[in-house]
Amino acid sequence: MIDILAAMVLSGAAASADDIEIKELSSDFYNLELATFKKKLPIRDRHERHAERVAKQANCKLPTDIGWVHARVDVALEVSSDGRVTKVVPVDTGCRELEAYVIAHLTKYAGHNGAVKRTGDQKWYRQAITFRWPE
Repeated sequence: MIDILAAMVLSGAAASADDIEIKELSSDFYNLELATFKKKLPIRDRHERHAERVAKQANCKLPTDIGWVHARVDVALEVSSDGRVTKVVPVDTGCRELEAYVIAHLTKYAGHNGAVKRTGDQKWYRQAITFRWPE
């Protein structure tokens, strides 16, 4: 747990993708509880199309399988006591622009009070957002 939290502190949280320093997942990342949103986080066709445009403009090299691009962005979320996402720290995917889009998306839709169900004193949670589009 200390590895990921230290990386988060050193990265300066995640106001912009340029601040991201997490290069690989610590085994402690998977010990974080999965974040549960009170309302379903919207990932619609328009979000996938935007993610596709962002990744293509940035010339990102993402994994493909059977004619589809699969982009998964794992994130650690700092959640305030009132259930608001205060920091989003993505794991390095090799596509900073896509990571920045995920930060903006999560901040927009989960940056208000009561967005995430907290359990006990836990402050950090994990989640992942997956996009896909044809090659």
